[in-house]
Amino acid sequence: MPASAELVDLCQAHLELLHRTFGDISSVIYLTLGVDAESEPILVPIAQVPEFADLNELLNPMIQRGALPASGMTIDTLSAGKLTDTTRSNPDINSAVERLVLPLIHQEIVLGVLVILRSDRPWQASERQYLQTMSVSLAVGCFLDQQNQWLHQRLKSKQTLQGEQSEVFHNLLHQFRNPLTAIGTFGKLMLRRLSQEDPNYRLADGIVRESQRLKELVTDFDAAVDIGDADIGKAINPPLLPESNSTTEHKPLLPALGRSLELTPQFLGNVLEPLITVTVAAASERHRKFWHSPLNSFSQALVTIDAQALQEVVANLLDNAFKYAPSHSWVWLLGELTRENYSGIVVGDSGPGIPTADQARLFERNYRGVQAQGNIAGTGLGLAIAKDLITQMGGKIELISPLMVGASQPPWLPVPLHQYLEPMDSIGTVFIIWLPTTHH
Repeated sequence: MPASAELVDLCQAHLELLHRTFGDISSVIYLTLGVDAESEPILVPIAQVPEFADLNELLNPMIQRGALPASGMTIDTLSAGKLTDTTRSNPDINSAVERLVLPLIHQEIVLGVLVILRSDRPWQASERQYLQTMSVSLAVGCFLDQQNQWLHQRLKSKQTLQGEQSEVFHNLLHQFRNPLTAIGTFGKLMLRRLSQEDPNYRLADGIVRESQRLKELVTDFDAAVDIGDADIGKAINPPLLPESNSTTEHKPLLPALGRSLELTPQFLGNVLEPLITVTVAAASERHRKFWHSPLNSFSQALVTIDAQALQEVVANLLDNAFKYAPSHSWVWLLGELTRENYSGIVVGDSGPGIPTADQARLFERNYRGVQAQGNIAGTGLGLAIAKDLITQMGGKIELISPLMVGASQPPWLPVPLHQYLEPMDSIGTVFIIWLPTTHH
């Protein structure tokens, strides 16, 4: 693990102190960065005094076998800070130069080396004792620096994992709303068809009441997760800890559904039939006009999809259409589109459309664009989830807004629906989902 800027400054300050204390000396601190192919320590200089001096020829040859403890980095025979006099151990060195090599050892691990040389006088016993004390201090500093970096990386990894888990939780809460809304809608429709004297009326009323309670709880869950999200970022860089320049390995993002997708060949009509049934009921309750292709007109080619994921995508798009298009607007789900190796689904509405300025960022997580200033509640997650799921299934999602009908009719727009929309010069929003077909 490389030295932090703070450790380099600390080592440089120690060497400058030595220079002021002992006069004309040269010194360098090497940091141990693992071992080489021959199990010898890899040493990298991180501080030296004088800084401008070329110490390579004088100091590097001293850091050889014999000047350090044996390989393996664990010290059994050398006590922390024990001095090695390389003047006496290397006959090729000018005997007038006094060189000392001090391994920086903490908890029996070699963390680095302090090398000092001077030529004007031998080292005295008191000086050696002083240097031993300093080497212990430097060793502890190196150890704490590595420990700090390791803890910082662990903290960043934990933060990343918590952030991913939070995203999945937000996704699941968002997806929970769709079936919950459907349950509430069915309950309201049952209430309309039952008299208050009917024994089932109380059951239907209970369904509506409890589904509303669940909606409130989901909102509370969302708020609680948002508080946790804000707190995650505060712990990563406490005021007294430096930012780490080292890279942290990021695990792949957790899936939008909270599980891996299971892609199997499916017919679109079979997958979307339950959703169409729910949407027909929802349209009546929410005062929208809903048009859908007959099930037998959906592409008869098998598409490779995860059925639950596709239902979630289409449900999100339909929910947005119902939410943002005014009362009595048209909402439609079409399935007759095909092109080379793809089958298509169209979800559209005759609402106000999406501003051009918002379209480039529309699929970003938590982005709501102009709707963020409106009165309609939302999380900005639905389209991000939709794009993520479609991408995982090997498909594409396209946006058209506004949809120009007027003089020219889009080839996939049914004639009856076109006739309803034709009086409007510029209308709403269309999403086209393209899914890969299965080759037999």
